[in-house]
Amino acid sequence: MRLIRTAVGLLLLCSGLPRTGGAEGPDATAAARASLERFQGLRKERPGDGILVFYEANIRIALGQRAAALDLLRSLKGRHLGLIPVRDTGFDDIWDDPEFQKIRKELADEELKTRDAAVAFRLTDPKLIPEGIAFDPGSGVFFLGSIAQHKIVVRDGAGQVRDFSRPADKLDCILGLAVDRSHEHLYAVSTNGFESGAKVERRNAVVEYALKDGALTGRFTASDALQLNDVTLASDGTIYATDSASGTLFRRKPGEPSLSQFGERGALRGANGVAVAGDGAVYVTLSTGIARIDTSTGEPVRLPQPDNIVTGGIDGLYWSEGDLLGIQNVTNPGRVIRVALADDGKRITGLTVLQSHHHPDLAEPTTGAIANGALNVIANSYVGHYQPDGDIKDADVLKPTAVLAVPLKPQK
Repeated sequence: MRLIRTAVGLLLLCSGLPRTGGAEGPDATAAARASLERFQGLRKERPGDGILVFYEANIRIALGQRAAALDLLRSLKGRHLGLIPVRDTGFDDIWDDPEFQKIRKELADEELKTRDAAVAFRLTDPKLIPEGIAFDPGSGVFFLGSIAQHKIVVRDGAGQVRDFSRPADKLDCILGLAVDRSHEHLYAVSTNGFESGAKVERRNAVVEYALKDGALTGRFTASDALQLNDVTLASDGTIYATDSASGTLFRRKPGEPSLSQFGERGALRGANGVAVAGDGAVYVTLSTGIARIDTSTGEPVRLPQPDNIVTGGIDGLYWSEGDLLGIQNVTNPGRVIRVALADDGKRITGLTVLQSHHHPDLAEPTTGAIANGALNVIANSYVGHYQPDGDIKDADVLKPTAVLAVPLKPQK
């Protein structure tokens, strides 16, 4: 989920520090300076990594260093990395600056336009604010989770949409969804971690539903989490869920009563999407790339990759025939990529853009579900319009949800 609405929010996420909802003043400045020092250190280790340049530009904007920020963005021109500044991700202070807009346009114009993916279906309620989506191959239905309305809806094969969850389930904002067909369950992240209510009582859980009748059959809490985000399952039923606010992975093995921290707290800066490979390997997206998790210890290793590609800023992450599929929405207005792996999934060798940001329906894409030979992507989630107090900013401009059927392989 793209939760970053300010420069301070982005730099805190990338730094693995607790987010403060856009804090300002001495504390924010100190955090920005600490983040700048960290990214400068990372650039010495990985001098050709363009996403580090992109993030440093963002941090310098937070520090009021316009000229330095623009120089950094200019240095990305000609590299064709797909790094394009997005609103509500830390560039707003200079958004109307003519020179900034010129550079942004040049970066956007460099990205090759792909063929527009077909719209798989549209929903009717523009105020749903869906973040998560899952597909049940047994019944052929899609599930979508609503942030704003704290519920799960189901869309059947005939195109009919109805509520799947019930008010009595007492759900919070619904984010990641995952279907476990072998055990006939649907799992969903329920969290109030980015709402004002978390200041009084913070709630994070993965809820379990029976696919056959929609009964709520389990609620596995994560008492140490700040804000759970995405969820996936291993073949044995083990649940993995990311905590984006703390940069931590949580896990629940079958039979355990709750989710517990897996690995070092804060080890996964910018943790968001999570996927399990065919061989059981676990991958988590980071602010600067993708990590592979040691399933025995929880220790992450950032996958090495060539300097001519960017895998940071991925929201939804999925395994597909030896590769990873990712949906980017922080470093780009929205694109879907296929990431090629080598060395038994321990190294990234290439990246293919399956859907570029040019699609007219793309507006804050978040997650997807593999079905019918495509990655079905929530194209216009509008998650950035949802406010901590539960209001929807500029609700009158929102359009009904469009789900794009992005081909799993490049179209010829």
